[in-house]
Amino acid sequence: MFKRITLGAANLIERRFLQNEIIAERYQIISHLGSGSYGNSYLVLDRVSQQQKVLKALRIHKRIKKSGKKGFKLEINILKSLKHPQFPKFYEDGTYKRIPFYTMEYIEGKNFEQLIFQDGQQYTETEAFGIAYELLKLIHYLHEHHLIHRDIRIPNVIMSGSKIFLIDLGLTRKCDQENDKKPKRNLRKEANRQADFYGLGHFLLFLLYSSYSFPQDQKESSWEEELDISYQAKHIINRLLQIEAGYDSCEQVKSDIKKIIGEIGRK
Repeated sequence: MFKRITLGAANLIERRFLQNEIIAERYQIISHLGSGSYGNSYLVLDRVSQQQKVLKALRIHKRIKKSGKKGFKLEINILKSLKHPQFPKFYEDGTYKRIPFYTMEYIEGKNFEQLIFQDGQQYTETEAFGIAYELLKLIHYLHEHHLIHRDIRIPNVIMSGSKIFLIDLGLTRKCDQENDKKPKRNLRKEANRQADFYGLGHFLLFLLYSSYSFPQDQKESSWEEELDISYQAKHIINRLLQIEAGYDSCEQVKSDIKKIIGEIGRK
């Protein structure tokens, strides 16, 4: 409750950068892309390189806390460490009017929130699990480097051409290996692999619901009753959400998704 009040107050008093404002005598604001719990993100023109970049500035309610500044620095260090073409490249960091910021690669494309809710894109079971398989490769890369994304959601996954990109590392943390397999109260926020599998399960449900027609006057049912999907698809999602025995590794998830894609392809 306190966090909601704090975030609400920050939204009221925080001044966003204005269009065409020049940040640190270098970055010209083109547009505001969005706000997260940690930062405001902007599309900017780097007047030195003439490149379009994304500038992320630490929000006011995080700037006044040591933990907020520490978390932002951690995000920068994690982004610097990633050497994979399907995560944004880190460019520079700095301070403007006492506001810490950094810049990163701008990935042209649309996130899955835009694709589903703005463009009306619909995905079949085969397509949904194919996309999930590609996303799982990026999750696997993080896990191999002992990192947990902790924010696998449709706004944070971008489709650019035929490639999937994973963005927003604000909640990413080192894996808590000692407690990796213990059940938690809030699966999404834990620093273990299951947190990312839980996020992937909900991501899949959004894709699968994209082609679902909600009948009028029908009482709300569980996703298992509403979605016309295979038994194997339900089994995978139940394991991702830890309704059934959860997965321990990306390899286990990959193996099951490979089976389902193969089975659907043979029908």
